[in-house]
Amino acid sequence: MPEQLSLDSWVELYSNHLEEWSRRFTKACDACKVDGIIVFSGAEKQRFRDDSDYPFFVEPYFKAWLPLSSPNSALKILPGETPLLVCAQKIDFWHAPLEIPVDFWTHHFEIRFVESMALLLGELGNPIANLAAIGEDANVSMGFSSVNDAKLLAYLDFYRAFKTPYEVACIEESNRISATGHAAVQTALMEEPCRRSEFGLNQIYCGATQQREADLPYQNIVALNEHASILHYQNMDRTPPEEFRSFLLDAGAEFNGYASDVTRTYSSGLELFDALISSMDTVQKRLCAGAQSGVSFVSLNDFAHRLLADVLEEHEIINCGAENGYSLGITKIFLPHGLGHLLGLQVHDAGGYLNTLEEIGIPPPDEHPFLRLTRTLEPGFVVTIEPGLYFIPSLLEPLRSSSMENLINWDRVDTLIPYGGIRIEDDILVTAAASRNLSRPALLQSGVL
Repeated sequence: MPEQLSLDSWVELYSNHLEEWSRRFTKACDACKVDGIIVFSGAEKQRFRDDSDYPFFVEPYFKAWLPLSSPNSALKILPGETPLLVCAQKIDFWHAPLEIPVDFWTHHFEIRFVESMALLLGELGNPIANLAAIGEDANVSMGFSSVNDAKLLAYLDFYRAFKTPYEVACIEESNRISATGHAAVQTALMEEPCRRSEFGLNQIYCGATQQREADLPYQNIVALNEHASILHYQNMDRTPPEEFRSFLLDAGAEFNGYASDVTRTYSSGLELFDALISSMDTVQKRLCAGAQSGVSFVSLNDFAHRLLADVLEEHEIINCGAENGYSLGITKIFLPHGLGHLLGLQVHDAGGYLNTLEEIGIPPPDEHPFLRLTRTLEPGFVVTIEPGLYFIPSLLEPLRSSSMENLINWDRVDTLIPYGGIRIEDDILVTAAASRNLSRPALLQSGVL
């Protein structure tokens, strides 16, 4: 259990959480005219031409109800009744049997064990024709009234943005866990920067957080030098670079099924790059403070580009003035991704484009096609705020040969390209009064700069 909360606190938080999710599912049943909902946990998937499985990841709506990562399981949720948990497991000598601990959540469910998926379907009861099913595996969903009905999922996804206090506590704890990893990597990097490979630094992170790569909410981005310009860099070189210039770590953790998503950037000491990190940190703090109830995230994303234009002018990367840098779209070359996204059961949580309980969405604006959140912020939202400044050759070269070539100080850009880029990211809880940073206190307590 987290150090910050007592068992009694978790019992109360979870009980209230379950009541809220029960209300949501009851309303969804009424809206979609079904008697109940079956939520499947997902199935293990065997590797092609092999007898071993890919790492298993539990389905998000299953783990919203209970912190159990168990394949071949299902929840039967009927309004007004105790939820039924059915777990299918083979009785053999190859694997350890599933053991469900006596924990703060177990007494809220009726729990049954069966030996096959066929028996699991039988345990869910008949008839199933007026039950809706949610889950990836269509084989276990045959015979239901609907499978992954778009209206049902839109309804549930819309409300997923509003985190219960239990969910906020889980995200906060996942931030504490990830902070221990960030601190361990920072220490190792600063002590012996020239002896560290991306692969080795990732190992340090996983060791410190006590999370396997399969436990993490996303594949860590561990990027030295120019690799920091690759937004979802995934290679993790095993050989230390000949020279340490910069380092970007985008790494989270998971607790009870809920994710954190945190990024920090470090420098070897180049004065210009150090100054840019400091400026982007100031920008990021302003944007975090601006993530308040009633604020359109599209507008906040636009504000991020105005602030970035100021940074580019201040550090003489552009020579056309901040207003021109913004209005001409030059900032999009240096910040091609969106400002952030919803966070929760998934690192890019569902519902970022929904503005109603129907399947109607707000698409990202044409000028920012990769923005993952277009809703107006409301109390209970947890969002990432992650402005960046990157020197990406594939985006810079067309600019270098365009009519705007003279608007850029290319000597400075060429100096910075080997440093890759900068991203600073925190997880932010929107409240009725203000925003609350869930990442920085944990990082500060762990000693992260």
